[in-house]
Amino acid sequence: MDFSEFINTTYQHDTFDIINTNTNGTCCYDSILKLLKIHNKVKPNMNTKIIQAQAVNWIIKNKNLYLPEFYLTIEDFVLLTHNLSSFQEYIDNYKIYSGKYDSTLTNNRWGGTPELIALSYIYNININIYTGNSYDKHKNKIIKGTIIYNKPRKDF
Repeated sequence: MDFSEFINTTYQHDTFDIINTNTNGTCCYDSILKLLKIHNKVKPNMNTKIIQAQAVNWIIKNKNLYLPEFYLTIEDFVLLTHNLSSFQEYIDNYKIYSGKYDSTLTNNRWGGTPELIALSYIYNININIYTGNSYDKHKNKIIKGTIIYNKPRKDF
């Protein structure tokens, strides 16, 4: 892909608003929570701990649900996404709030696609994830985009 194709087939950075989020391990849940609050989908006192618990409980309850777009059940998708050896390991790790540091756990309890799928089902919303990229004209290739202090690079 050359630069002009990159520019003509991607969204410009000013298409979106950048919303600050927590940096304590709950960024996935915090970003969804902020959007749910903006659109009045939750009560003002809702917090990331509750959002994470809802997602994890939904995943546990629906672990046998087949996801045709991934050709996997929720359980298998969780194990692959989080690189876990058993579903019980997921339960043990993710039942602990992601904002609480625990050095005894092998996983850092980050929110990923399985948790976003759960929240999408719970709140009956579509969740789309966009990644930011830039184009390195010297190397003639797409590179990872950068946002610093809530401002994207000019070619982001």
